[in-house]
Amino acid sequence: MDAWFFWKSLSIGLAVAAPVGPMSLLCIHRTLDRGQGAGLEFGAGVAAADLTYAAIAAFGVTAISSVLLAGTFWIKLVGSLLLVVLGVRIALGTQQSDNRKSISGSGWRAFFIAYGLTMANPPTILFFAGIFASVASIASASQSVTFAAGVFAGSMLWWVILTTLVSKSAAAFRPPVLLWINRISGTALVAYAAYGLATLA
Repeated sequence: MDAWFFWKSLSIGLAVAAPVGPMSLLCIHRTLDRGQGAGLEFGAGVAAADLTYAAIAAFGVTAISSVLLAGTFWIKLVGSLLLVVLGVRIALGTQQSDNRKSISGSGWRAFFIAYGLTMANPPTILFFAGIFASVASIASASQSVTFAAGVFAGSMLWWVILTTLVSKSAAAFRPPVLLWINRISGTALVAYAAYGLATLA
């Protein structure tokens, strides 16, 4: 494994995950509501989707790429509608102090929701394909594996950093503040979804 190429790929994964968007807002909300472990479960789903797209781009799996890109309209439509539902639920929800202990079995559900929402952006394949073409001087199977592994590591690193920062500061937030965070986050998610639906139109 080319160590330098792995670190470049890791930085790409970090850069892809770091911008504040709907996934970051959902992860922050889940961390504040249920703790760092729950936030990491969500983040792992996003990182797994980044890994999927990176692998598709790196290995040049054109059949899968074509199917995903051809279904962009319907995939983005479903993803945007799901964001609306989640945004409304978060905005209208209440902050419960014992909430963390009441949802012990929802980790896989959060993982797959995060994975599905992130996968609802097929043009990401083109982004990763362009990045891979620009950083890879030799198109080899080992380099493709290194690229995908680095992207996953970088994306996961970001979610570890984010959930750690949020969980450390959660104690400073009183219930009224958390309630307003929910309101703002939910409204922002609905706005992201509205933008997604507008681009489809």
